[in-house]
Amino acid sequence: MVLPKAPEVSPQPVVDPSLNYYDRAAVVKAKDEYFYKQLVRNQEISIVRDKLKWCYRKEGVNHLENCRELAHQYLDLLNTMKSGMFTGFKMDQPSS
Repeated sequence: MVLPKAPEVSPQPVVDPSLNYYDRAAVVKAKDEYFYKQLVRNQEISIVRDKLKWCYRKEGVNHLENCRELAHQYLDLLNTMKSGMFTGFKMDQPSS
């Protein structure tokens, strides 16, 4: 039986520290990219959850052994999201 392989999930997005705080267009573009990357990451996590559900249903009583890799990956992803599904866009303000 072929088991689903744990998919790769994107890392949590970060704000570029060299972003010019006073360039409004660059800040808006960086904010849009940041939230887009978060949406993509959350969809990847939901794909892992769906594969885990599929594996549990498919494997039946053997799911503890056969779905272990997916379950560990999903739990690790949930632990990295303790602050919530979406984090705010935070920039370091320039010191005057």
